[in-house]
Amino acid sequence: MKATDKHPTIEALLTSLTGRSREFSISEGLCTTCEADGIEIHSFRDTLSVDEYQISGMCQKCQDDIFGV
Repeated sequence: MKATDKHPTIEALLTSLTGRSREFSISEGLCTTCEADGIEIHSFRDTLSVDEYQISGMCQKCQDDIFGV
């Protein structure tokens, strides 16, 4: 999957907050929050969750923990 485009300043801020590159994590199927790996499109409940992954890099479990089920 491909991460959504963000301004380089925002991308740098996110990397400094999480300690990992959002763009790299998404391209490699990793979670930026819990470091889960092997994340693929079928790992998500619905298209809204896929969209959120491309925005935040959070896997389905982390999305559920943050936003609720």
